[in-house]
Amino acid sequence: MSLYHYYRPTQHSLFNELMRDFTRVDRLNKNFSEVSSQNFLLFLNSGLFQITNTDEKFAINLNVSQFKPENLKINLEGRTLTIQGDEEIKNEHGYSKKSFSRVILLPEDVDVSAVASKLSEDGKLAIEAPKKEVVQGRSIEIQRKEALEEKAQE
Repeated sequence: MSLYHYYRPTQHSLFNELMRDFTRVDRLNKNFSEVSSQNFLLFLNSGLFQITNTDEKFAINLNVSQFKPENLKINLEGRTLTIQGDEEIKNEHGYSKKSFSRVILLPEDVDVSAVASKLSEDGKLAIEAPKKEVVQGRSIEIQRKEALEEKAQE
């Protein structure tokens, strides 16, 4: 009876070790991306940040109750809307700082000249912009060249 059948020494090869490492990294990456996506969706659905895009308007609602109004900035460059908050707190125990930044590309059909914002008493920031009026199609009459020349002679 041979012991070789029951005892097979493990053969270590560089290729097998690399493949094992790649598999581990791939597994970790999948787990991280799934968690990141889930956290982002939870954040969007939490009520802290909400975007509404209808036929009439584009609206953004954001809970900024942790920030003083003077520490909030809204900037619009072209169609890029930037919302920022930055607050520093000093007390006898030390110093803390909190900040956020959201950058949103407005849809092409938004009237960027009419973007307006409102901050409620309970710290809800609402930014709204109406949609541009859609130019309706129309029929264009075809005039003949002879009719134009006759009008010019008269």
